[in-house]
Amino acid sequence: MEQGKLDFFDEAQRLGWDRSDMGRLIAGFPGQCREAMALVKNWPAVSKPKPYRQVIICGMGGSAIAGDIAAAWGRGGLGLPLVTHRNYGLPGGAGQQDLIILSSYSGETEETLSAYQEAGRLGAEMLAITTGGRLEQWCWQDGVPMIKIPSGMAPRCALGYSFFALIFALERYGLMTIDGEQVEEAAAVMEAQGRECHWSAPAGGNEAKKLASQMSRALVVIYASADHLHPVARRWANQINENAKHFAYTAAFPELCHNEIVAWEDGGRLANGICLVMLEDRDDHPRNRIRQEAVREIIGLRAGTMLRVFSRGDSLLARMFSLIHLGDWVSYYLARLNDVDPTPIPPIVKLKEILKSKK
Repeated sequence: MEQGKLDFFDEAQRLGWDRSDMGRLIAGFPGQCREAMALVKNWPAVSKPKPYRQVIICGMGGSAIAGDIAAAWGRGGLGLPLVTHRNYGLPGGAGQQDLIILSSYSGETEETLSAYQEAGRLGAEMLAITTGGRLEQWCWQDGVPMIKIPSGMAPRCALGYSFFALIFALERYGLMTIDGEQVEEAAAVMEAQGRECHWSAPAGGNEAKKLASQMSRALVVIYASADHLHPVARRWANQINENAKHFAYTAAFPELCHNEIVAWEDGGRLANGICLVMLEDRDDHPRNRIRQEAVREIIGLRAGTMLRVFSRGDSLLARMFSLIHLGDWVSYYLARLNDVDPTPIPPIVKLKEILKSKK
């Protein structure tokens, strides 16, 4: 346990390791969600939306996770498939009957630009969510609708903008109905949670600090049900990877019960070095809840640490975003324990330089 290192630090101490002030962006995330709602509130409704076959959301990294979360949250209210595409071009079978949404925070993501070009060749209807770049330029040239969101932050810090811009756009296309009270509840739950998880809150009563201290020096494995929370688990893993520069990955119930569970049988020293985190929600499928309990029993003491984390709130939107916000705070404090600045991502920068040199 390393809570002592997280118990208290003043602004000067915090900015000594968080040199780009990622903490302010995490603390401001509920406000960003409110701002995002206002940003797209007056975006005009589509006068004659087509009877689309499916919605394909094209993006990578922090820009793509909004599509995963929207699909998991809106599954019951969407009358058509919503697919997230993380690759070049478009998935097989895409065509003119589909709505293609291009989500690229920078507007320069080469996979997403490739998808734009392919959608143009197919004659599919498009919508872009971006801050600028070539994607914005192409939209202006081709008359493609666009929602422009604020720039100046790492894409993973802009989830509030990308998610709420996306779901309100889907509402304008007549594809879903958004309950304003649920949106307001989500923001309020996160605001309360943010006060509890703030760096000024002592470690003893700070859930994010306690969780981070238990994950330190361990491989983090995050399990969640495929019903609603698997995209949230993926967000946790991504944030831990990028902010804390720490290995984390995720698997989903019930699929993990058909393969991965066996790896725990004789994991030996590797299993002892794993911190298993289970994200849980009251709307997990009843059979998946039984599976979660059974997996905890089967794994027993094999994992070095086993943690259960529960969602908060009444609406599904609030419960999902309560876990998303908590995961962001956990990744932040894990960065502190790892003595790394949470914002820079040198390997990704280097990779982009290599790709650019190969054109």
